[in-house]
Amino acid sequence: MNTTFLLNGGAGRIITAIPALEKYQKLNPTDDFKILIMGWESLLWSHPTLQNKTFTPFQKGQFDLIKNTKIVSPEPNHVHGYYNQQISLAQAFDEIINNTHDHDDLDKPNLYLSTFETLKIQEILSGFKNQHKKSKVIVIQPYGSTAEFVNNTVIDKSARSLSVENYLSIVNHLKDDCIIIYFGESRFKSPLDQYSISTDHMAPDLRMYMGLISECDYFVGIDSVGQHIARAFNKPGLIMMGGTHEINVTYPNHFTIYRNKNRKPIYSPLRLIDADTEFADRQNDGILNFDSTQITEITTIIKNHLNPNINDIDELTDLGINYS
Repeated sequence: MNTTFLLNGGAGRIITAIPALEKYQKLNPTDDFKILIMGWESLLWSHPTLQNKTFTPFQKGQFDLIKNTKIVSPEPNHVHGYYNQQISLAQAFDEIINNTHDHDDLDKPNLYLSTFETLKIQEILSGFKNQHKKSKVIVIQPYGSTAEFVNNTVIDKSARSLSVENYLSIVNHLKDDCIIIYFGESRFKSPLDQYSISTDHMAPDLRMYMGLISECDYFVGIDSVGQHIARAFNKPGLIMMGGTHEINVTYPNHFTIYRNKNRKPIYSPLRLIDADTEFADRQNDGILNFDSTQITEITTIIKNHLNPNINDIDELTDLGINYS
C-alpha cells in the first residue's frame, strides 16, 4: 500500500519536513507516496522529485488520489525528543516519517527556484543596487506568523517577534551599510521605517521571498519561515531568539544565534497542553525586547559579517561575543 503524508501548520514546518520526505523516497523507492499539504504547497514547486507528489486538499477530486493509501499525519510537537529540547523539527519529522533515531544522513532543507524566478529576482536586486548605490543586500524578517497589530503596534503572544522600536533601531544602525529588504506583511511596516525596502508593489508571495533570500548576502530574522528559507539556500545570518528553543526550531551550527542574556525561555507545549502553552507564553512575554547595548551588539555582528574587519572582531570579543 502506498502512503499519503498529510502536512499541516506553518510554512516553516513544511520546509523542515522536506529532508525527511527526501530520505523516505530514497529508502522506499516502490512507494508511490503523495504529500497532501494544508497550505504552502508552492514551497515544493520546482523540487525535482517532490513537486509532482504534492497536492492541496482544496481541489475537487483529491480524495480519489488518496483513498487507497495509508495516511500518515506527522506531528513533531508530539515527539519526546522534541518537547524535551533534544532534537529539531526536521529530526522529529524524520523520527515519525522514517521511524528512526539516526539523523546523521538527514540533509538540510532543499528549496528550488525556476530559471525565470532567479533571473527576475536578479533583475530586481540589480535595480535596487543601482538606485541605492550599495552592493550588499540583507533581507530582514522582524515579525513571526503569530504577530498581531494592536493599538498601532505589533505584538506577538508567542514571543517570536521583535518590537517595532527594536526593528526600527536595527534598520537605523544598518541603513548606511547595505540595502535592507523588509520581509513581512505591509500592515506591520511602520510609517517611521524610511530605510528598508518593501516589495508590496510587486505583490510578494513566499516564492518571491525565496528568490530574494537566495540572492541576498545576509539574512536577519526571528523564529519564522525566513530563517528556514535562508538555511535552504545556505545563506549566512543572525537569528534573534525569544520564546522558542534553538535546538528545536533553528540551525545553531549554521546561523549566529542571539538571545536576551537576562532571560531564559520557558518551553511552550504547543499542540499538546493548551493551558501550559498559555502560561508559558505569558512567562516569555517581553523576552525578545532588547536594550540599546544589545541592539549595538546585534548590529555589530551583522556589519562584521557583511564586511569583516579585524577591529570589529576585537570589538565583538570585548563584548563577549563569539565572532564565528
